[in-house]
Amino acid sequence: MRGIKFIFLSILISSQALYAQSDSESEVETPDSIAVVPSKKILEVPVFQKYNPDTIQLGENDFLVSDSYTAQGQPYIYDALHSFHRRRMDGFGGFLNDKINAGLAEVRSQGFNSDLKKLYIQIDPSTLTVYWTAVVGPSLDGRCYMSVDSRGSAGGGLPAVQKQCPRMHRLHSNLVPVKLLEFNDNVLQCYNWEGEKLDTVTRAINIQQHFYKYYDPQIGNGTTLAEVVQKEKDAEMTSLMVVSKPTAPAVHYRRYTVKSGDTLSQIAQKHNTTVSRIAKANNLRSYVIRVGQNLKIPN
Repeated sequence: MRGIKFIFLSILISSQALYAQSDSESEVETPDSIAVVPSKKILEVPVFQKYNPDTIQLGENDFLVSDSYTAQGQPYIYDALHSFHRRRMDGFGGFLNDKINAGLAEVRSQGFNSDLKKLYIQIDPSTLTVYWTAVVGPSLDGRCYMSVDSRGSAGGGLPAVQKQCPRMHRLHSNLVPVKLLEFNDNVLQCYNWEGEKLDTVTRAINIQQHFYKYYDPQIGNGTTLAEVVQKEKDAEMTSLMVVSKPTAPAVHYRRYTVKSGDTLSQIAQKHNTTVSRIAKANNLRSYVIRVGQNLKIPN
């Protein structure tokens, strides 16, 4: 492994699961809206074995981009579990796209057409930890792959995933998509959606995620790699020179667990806020709430 600047910890291959995103930033799916794989018997959770990175074969000038993240302590934990990049409601996620894209840029800076060659994913259902590793390096097919993106679903199956992909491709309209990985696995549900450990495991949540890499058809066909690398350097320098604008004050939240008889208007009045602010903070699609639901209450 040479020229490595973007090696992170952990390694993996898939045996259990991952989650979905929408528009690069995953939207929250609530327990009521997500299908599960039912089972009538108690399921045994096997001892988790993390993949050994030394078993991954690398080509000349290839290197690994690797990291992990956990959904523990996050609201709607199984939505958080599948937020490979980031989710819209709070920005939580593993930022997989950014980290892999930085690795691809490093390959190009060394004078090679870049490529995402392999992506390994592994999930520990007992700790709600996602481990992932990407192999990046010089392209072997003459194309220059510029970025990676993905869409998926928990319980929605293949139709739900396919529905999201055309919109994702339109976000990369100047590039050509190539499917890299179709992830499909059942994650044993060791926790409820509020993050409480279950006494027994009786079902699993099916996770499907399609990963695409995108190449630039102009490189080698009117545009040189050197020109692309120079533009990237210029853009990086420009971003460093831009004076940061004042940011809005951070919004602080309190936690509230919905009790029997509660309504959003009652909760808003009790905490001196508004129904619309609570709905926005929790990415609620309706004003219907359920007993035991954890809400973020903006100050």
